[in-house]
Amino acid sequence: MRRLSVLLVVAMVAAACSGGDSPSAESDSAASGADEPADEASSESAEGSPDASPATTTTTTTTTTTTTTTTTTTTTTTTTSPPGPVADEATMLDWSSCDESEGLQCSTLAVPLDHGRPDGQTIDIAVARQPAADPANRIGSLVFNPGGPGGSGIEFLEFAVFTIPPDVSARFDLVSFDPRGVGDSAAVECDLMLDDGVDLVADDDRGAWDALLASSLTQFETCTAEPGALAQQVGTNNAARDLDHLRAALGDGQLSYVGFSYGTRLGATYAELFPERVRALVLDGAVKPTTDFAGLGAAQGAGFDNAFESFAAACDADPDCLLRELGPTLDVVAAVRAEIAAIGSFGTDDPGRVLTPGELDLGIISALYSKDAWPFLAQAVYLADTVADGSLFQVLADNYLGRRPDGSYSNQTEANVFISCADDSARPDVDTTWQQADADADGSRYFGETLRASTGCLGIADPVDPLVLGPASGAAPILVIGTTGDPATPYQWSIEMAESLESGVLYSVDAAGHTAYTSVECVSDIVGAYLIDLTVPPEGGSCADDPETDVFVPAGESDVELIVAFFDCLIEQGVPLEPVSIADVLADPSGEQLFVDLDFGDATVVEAIAECQTLLPL
Repeated sequence: MRRLSVLLVVAMVAAACSGGDSPSAESDSAASGADEPADEASSESAEGSPDASPATTTTTTTTTTTTTTTTTTTTTTTTTSPPGPVADEATMLDWSSCDESEGLQCSTLAVPLDHGRPDGQTIDIAVARQPAADPANRIGSLVFNPGGPGGSGIEFLEFAVFTIPPDVSARFDLVSFDPRGVGDSAAVECDLMLDDGVDLVADDDRGAWDALLASSLTQFETCTAEPGALAQQVGTNNAARDLDHLRAALGDGQLSYVGFSYGTRLGATYAELFPERVRALVLDGAVKPTTDFAGLGAAQGAGFDNAFESFAAACDADPDCLLRELGPTLDVVAAVRAEIAAIGSFGTDDPGRVLTPGELDLGIISALYSKDAWPFLAQAVYLADTVADGSLFQVLADNYLGRRPDGSYSNQTEANVFISCADDSARPDVDTTWQQADADADGSRYFGETLRASTGCLGIADPVDPLVLGPASGAAPILVIGTTGDPATPYQWSIEMAESLESGVLYSVDAAGHTAYTSVECVSDIVGAYLIDLTVPPEGGSCADDPETDVFVPAGESDVELIVAFFDCLIEQGVPLEPVSIADVLADPSGEQLFVDLDFGDATVVEAIAECQTLLPL
């Protein structure tokens, strides 16, 4: 999150100083690609694994780290797919500039609502791409899924174009899409109470849980979908079939794909449904390959417990961590939690909003997804402890819930529920659901009250196409990346995912944080060689993050603080702006709201930027 803010702010400033517009990706309206995409018929059984979010949905964050050790890759494997019919003009995608995603090209793909009725009603899938930077040496398209379930691939791609290594973006069109049920595709929409609506349930408090269930059922009654049958058709099996339609429409005979977190479920399911159409699949931060989703919250709770203690230990050991002056980190956080529980809420820098106890805990969880967010978690705790200010915690929780700078929310929370429940064949009764939530919570040292506030799939219709497991027999080698300190998808799940796939190859990353590609440097060359040259790392391959990386930099020297200083400088130079805070920068990683009042055509503004830009972390 921090790294993306920095990249975009710096790019916007550079564009302003050169007299140009905001940064944009290279544009190419012609759809290039392979001549012979395979058809869309295949034997079908699906593979899946559990949702990768402990409460509502997973937010993929980006970290900046340094790495030290890597293994050497040794094997090159190439597979071919049986030739299929050449896609005609009616099935190819019609690309044009995106209305809201500057620099990207957008299109819409029509797919069957029910793939069992291929000639029946269709729904629209929103797609975006950045064309390959080196079209003469283009391999094809590389499709991404950011996770969730419920994460918008198009919103992900807006930021990913800044972080994908250049050797990969040169050879592939970078493509992503909003899966069915999500975002700009045919979506499930609900009127959910997200602001101040994150609940905690204390140990053995069945009454509070029953009240939470009643509120959830009422909110689910507001859900709508167009067409009406969509809500039961949003499962991963159908998303994988949509993905194969997308592959064909892109002109690719085989699929090259990177899936993060829940995206590993989607990728593994695709491989089971269409094994001969796999060119290269990267499954990063794998979810557990099982159809028995009960008890998975307990494993995630343990993962977040361990990550929280790693954060606390790192803070306690670093003189630059703000919390050192207050006492041991775990004790300070415990005191903050006790205080907000006693008074009910903390104020924020938005007079119309307060931070609730549930949002505070969700803010902690959100920051634990990325080691890069640990300094902001420390600042959030410091402000909450010293002046009862919940502003930074509010931003961290908002990031998790998909709140946009304008105050609206994406539909990722409801999409997460409906997709997860479409995959899950189990529908335990109310008592069993409570007992499972209570048992999951009892296993967590720090986040039991969050885990206990789960009502499962109560109130959601029975699935019509639940997941089944399969080894993806005959698929090309599939690269599974597991991070030892991953809080949301424990490393053991990646081991199990690789073992469950006939051609699965595990690559281990000794690092903290959720997923590794684009955030842990040593992974980039491994993934690049696999995607570009189909070079597969050997069994037991691994690399490590640099343990000497300075996570907590001195006060005033972090990249986000330097951006704040840049805006303070503009104000000092006479530019009429409201002061910008760290929370403002973190809440607006695109810079959309930060720059809304700047007139880049005003000579005074341009001169002020030229004077102040040296403050930016270039």
